[in-house]
Amino acid sequence: MLSRLPALRSFSAILIAGLIFSAGCDKPQKPSPIVSVSEVQKKFEKKAREDYDLHVTTKMVGQTFWIYMPTQEPIFDYEAQKETAGADTAKKPSPFMVQFAEGIFKENRFALEYDIIKRTKVKTEDYGYNSSYTDSYIKAQNNLFTCISDVFFNNEIADTPPQFFVMVVTDIKKGIETRATFYLEDFKRYMTGDLPYEEYMKRFIADTKGGQNFIGDETGSHIKYEEVAMTDFLTKQMVNRIRFKFERSDFNPPEDYDDAIVGIVADTARYYNFQKFDQLQLSNLRLNKKFIFDRGQLSTFGDDIGLKPPLSNGRLIHIRFDNGKVNMQ
Repeated sequence: MLSRLPALRSFSAILIAGLIFSAGCDKPQKPSPIVSVSEVQKKFEKKAREDYDLHVTTKMVGQTFWIYMPTQEPIFDYEAQKETAGADTAKKPSPFMVQFAEGIFKENRFALEYDIIKRTKVKTEDYGYNSSYTDSYIKAQNNLFTCISDVFFNNEIADTPPQFFVMVVTDIKKGIETRATFYLEDFKRYMTGDLPYEEYMKRFIADTKGGQNFIGDETGSHIKYEEVAMTDFLTKQMVNRIRFKFERSDFNPPEDYDDAIVGIVADTARYYNFQKFDQLQLSNLRLNKKFIFDRGQLSTFGDDIGLKPPLSNGRLIHIRFDNGKVNMQ
């Protein structure tokens, strides 16, 4: 079993409470209303403002929907660690450490560089506290995810629908922000239970940054709004998967871990049926080795050889309870 991240450190672990989801229903459903991009933006902003008092700014760039939410509340805080039963049987640290892992897509080639070492010592002292997301941040983010599901799962967009979402929440007092990038189809599959938590975590790109120009920015003027390219998304996801495989997975990779990284790339491209690349280049910085694979050679690597991406079927049904009565949306 893959290891589960601590709830407060994970974006998707705090995903939308209070909704019940179903992929289908015996009762015939009304067709989703057809709206334009500008209409769905207005729907989203109105729902966030009127239902949750969240004042957001949105932009559609190509097939990427950007959400910017400034807040005066802190995003991070510290809390004492909770005691857990059976601490002596806690999961042992991975025998590997990822010192460096980066990737780029250029000239029809995925190029990954990594420096992975054997772990020689594990910290034994426990200071009894760790950092966590604040309750106000968790609540706001849950509400934003709820708005996304309510608006985008139940409206058909007439022109170019979004493929990717970038959600930026900025503490404009401290100059710290979180940025979440995710693929809409992955989000739908996760919310309907078709995509397991651990797998969704690998597909969810989360970053935290700080900057003096974030302070006081009510409108998101410091953000460079760009369309998310599938190649960039997959490259970042590959790096995510490398770090997970070598530092958090319950199953340790083989000693010859270059093969494991080739498998990670092959599986990632396979999950999205992505074939618009010619080669993979790996650079093992620790051993000063480089490897080049043609796309066709990747068919024999990975844990999910022969896997075809599932088709999304059915419509997501939201069930709410208003004053104890069921309210179908």
